[in-house]
Amino acid sequence: MNLLTAQILYRLFRAAGRPKVLPFNYTISLTSRCNYRCATCRIWAEPLPELTVEDYRKVFASLGRSPYWVTFSGGEPFLRDDLEDVISMFCRICRPKIVNIPTNGSLPDRIKDVVKRLVKGYKGIRFIVNVSIDSVGPKQDQIRGSTGAYARASETVRSLKEINLPNLTVGIGTVISSQNVDSFASDRKTLLSLNADSLVAEIAEERAELNNQNSSISPTPEQYRSAADVLISETAQSKKKGAAGLVQAFRKQYYQYVSRVLSGAAGLKCYAGTASVQIMPDGKVWACCIKGDEMGSLRDFENDFKKLWLSPKADAVRRSIKDRACACPLANAAYTNMMLDLRTSLQVLRDLLFGT
Repeated sequence: MNLLTAQILYRLFRAAGRPKVLPFNYTISLTSRCNYRCATCRIWAEPLPELTVEDYRKVFASLGRSPYWVTFSGGEPFLRDDLEDVISMFCRICRPKIVNIPTNGSLPDRIKDVVKRLVKGYKGIRFIVNVSIDSVGPKQDQIRGSTGAYARASETVRSLKEINLPNLTVGIGTVISSQNVDSFASDRKTLLSLNADSLVAEIAEERAELNNQNSSISPTPEQYRSAADVLISETAQSKKKGAAGLVQAFRKQYYQYVSRVLSGAAGLKCYAGTASVQIMPDGKVWACCIKGDEMGSLRDFENDFKKLWLSPKADAVRRSIKDRACACPLANAAYTNMMLDLRTSLQVLRDLLFGT
């Protein structure tokens, strides 16, 4: 499905409820378990039961070839002993274009071994492994609540880079929060020296998923704008071409979009529950991880996602999101919303053609 076709289909789906199509952007949260105690997250505080490999087999069969882009998240996904089995099965059944795996980088050897086998086994799929690093040295350890967190994350980046295969992108993901915003610019210089393929950043948010409501972790709009200026300056200094250039152009739009939303501007139309969706570890399906709007439980539909997606309750959640017209800077949903927004797409095209 090309971008123009997607814009037409999902705009109609959101506006009129027809045609009913499956999403193309999935976040599959495999576990709420985590071996860190981060200052910005309490997902570990309420352990959830987890779907089994056989459960996922049924779920993935019901998705068919609809997934274009999937994120396998946690908690810490590499704590699941069967992580490789789950992702490998998904790749065989659904054949996505992009598989994204965020990790805290706490298990360098295991992460490298699993990723290497997946990347070698599915050469037609682009794998992106983003190692979460919010600061450098002892400050990273403090934010992540674990001594040695920075050393382990740095080692994970280095070991993943050693795989050196064309369908693997090794990234560093930074959450800009009240904990690190003041040192963000200087930290960024150190993180660049780790030679990851990409450095991405998103703003810390209070999410139902992370059990961190009322935590005051988000930076002020002024603080975020300062960090965003650093990020936008980086894109101007290292213009990329081809697919990498497209990704870079969307990132630039995202950083600018977050600044506008934090300043009170209206957000883009939200396609959560329409083009993007989140499957929780226990099989509950959420439109997005901020509000936690539950569309149903896969267990009530014999793990048939399509039946759940077409259910009256899922329709009601989509209507509520449309009526609420909420706007948030959640990166995963925001990128989907930008792809389906004609004005943003044209701005990305302008950046690619003219570098402005």
